[in-house]
Amino acid sequence: MSGKEAEQTLSVIRTLMERSTCYTNLSGHAGIAAGLLTLVGCGLRIWLRTPFLTTWMGVLITTVGAVIFFTARLAQANGEPLWTRQARTVVMALLPAFGAALLLTLVLFRVGQQALLPGLWMLLWGVGALAMSFFTPRVISMLGATFLAAGTLVLLAPPVHDALSMGLTFGAIHLAYGIVLTCARQATCAAHPALPL
Repeated sequence: MSGKEAEQTLSVIRTLMERSTCYTNLSGHAGIAAGLLTLVGCGLRIWLRTPFLTTWMGVLITTVGAVIFFTARLAQANGEPLWTRQARTVVMALLPAFGAALLLTLVLFRVGQQALLPGLWMLLWGVGALAMSFFTPRVISMLGATFLAAGTLVLLAPPVHDALSMGLTFGAIHLAYGIVLTCARQATCAAHPALPL
C-alpha cells in the first residue's frame, strides 16, 4: 500500500469514526429548501400581503417537512435509519429553543408586538443551532453564531419589513449554508467514492 492509499484509508476510517459520535446526516438540500421556502414566504408577504403569522407558520411547517424528507433521504443513502441515537440527541438539543420560540411567538403576537418576532426567531434559532453544534459538524456552530449576530442586529436596528429581515437571514443565510454543505459533501464523496452523497 502506497503512502497516498494509506492516507486515503485513514481519512475514510476517521470519517466513519466521526459518524459514530457525530450526527452527519445534515443535508445541504435541506438548507437550500429552507432558504427557498423562506423567500417564497417573503414574496407572499410583499406581493399578496398574506397575514404575518399564517405566512411564517406555513413556512416553518413546510421547512420542517423538507428537512425531514432530505435528512431521511441522506440517512437512507448512508445506509442508516433516520431516528438514530445521534438524531435524537440533536433533536433534544434543539427542542428548548424551538419551544421557547413557539411560546414567545404566541405571547408577542397576542400583545401586538409581532415586529419583534423575526429578530427573536433568529436569536433562538442561533441558540438552538449552537446547542446542536456539540453533536454535529462545525458548520452548524458557524450557522448558529451567524444567526445570533443577525438576530441582535435586527432587534437593535430600526424596524424593517419582516419580509426583508427574513429574506436576508432565514432565506439568504440558509441558501448559502445549503450550497456550501452540498459542495463540501460532493467534494468529500469525490475524494472517497465509497461515501454516499
